[in-house]
Amino acid sequence: MSFLAKNSIFSLILVVFTAFLSNCDYPEIKKQAPEFNELATKSKFSVHLPENHSTGYIWQLSDDYDKNLVKSLNVVWHGNEKGAYFNLSALASGQTTLTFVSRKYTDTNAVKQYIVKIGDY
Repeated sequence: MSFLAKNSIFSLILVVFTAFLSNCDYPEIKKQAPEFNELATKSKFSVHLPENHSTGYIWQLSDDYDKNLVKSLNVVWHGNEKGAYFNLSALASGQTTLTFVSRKYTDTNAVKQYIVKIGDY
């Protein structure tokens, strides 16, 4: 296979992969507690948090939210400038608080909380 053909195939794969990733962006919730974010049942959403890996601190979703109401889908890091995108799904009606902790080993740098109110809006 020629060099040009290999580059063309690689370029096509890269374009398809980039298109796939751009379609994975879910609506972002931004209101921090004590305000709340209204979400429709069975909707997908994300929380974007700044994360610069050169500092050693990373954001983690605490395990204390109601997993009957919200499911964590994945976390995607988009580089030091964009940070971490936590992708989640609203499963059922109700209210829960999502707590994110910026931590390095056992040292906590920051805490952010987002109250999600899920229903048929």
